[in-house]
Amino acid sequence: MKKFFLIMVAAFFLVNAAWVANVYGAAYIEAEGIVYYEEGMNLNQMRRIAIMDAYRYLAEQVDTLHITSESSVKNLRELDETINAKVTAALRGAKVTSVNREVDGSFHAIVRLPLYGSGQSLAAAVLKENTVVEDYPKPKFTNIRSEINYTGLIIDCRGLKLEQAITPLIKSNDGTEIYAYKNVGYQATVESGMVEYSSSMDSPRAGEMPLIVKALKISGSCDVIISSENADKILAANSSAKFLEHRLVVLVGDEL
Repeated sequence: MKKFFLIMVAAFFLVNAAWVANVYGAAYIEAEGIVYYEEGMNLNQMRRIAIMDAYRYLAEQVDTLHITSESSVKNLRELDETINAKVTAALRGAKVTSVNREVDGSFHAIVRLPLYGSGQSLAAAVLKENTVVEDYPKPKFTNIRSEINYTGLIIDCRGLKLEQAITPLIKSNDGTEIYAYKNVGYQATVESGMVEYSSSMDSPRAGEMPLIVKALKISGSCDVIISSENADKILAANSSAKFLEHRLVVLVGDEL
């Protein structure tokens, strides 16, 4: 999966952030603080400022992340004191992965926060545990059978301005929700995420024989709408292959 970078420029520093996922959806938010020399600064001061700026930009990037199409991390932090405390603790636990002095004399510091994982990950901080995990719906046309043992699901969302979310929703154009947080549950989502976001149709997470469908549109920037026919194909194939239960789902978009 490709990285995506958000570039922000300030007086004497800039930052970029990346959301990087592997085959099982482990991901992290990464921010970079850069400080340039000003008269009177010493090297230790520059190093500290670069690290502080990296943490500050990390917090800014975390707040902009979607939880669902209707909510962001910032929204939840403002509404729930417990979640705010957990996110604050996770940010404090973010790791400084490098601090380097460049040839131009500037200091670059990079900090990284895990998106998934049972420790102080962002998903563990913002998600509330659902005690009841719902079954996936049955195909409407029960005579549909999949003759292929699909290894995963890829939904092509290119050209539809898909944005990333921790708990995205996949539903048909008639409103049937076929893949949602209520089906996956807290533990599985925190462990490795509901989906992988990718810019490539070739993703190891979906395996060697994925079922590939095209999205019709994106709702609320993060929710994926597919046709009722494709929804039935997915549910029929999943009844034997169980790729939804194993979260072998990839959403392909532009520059993700």
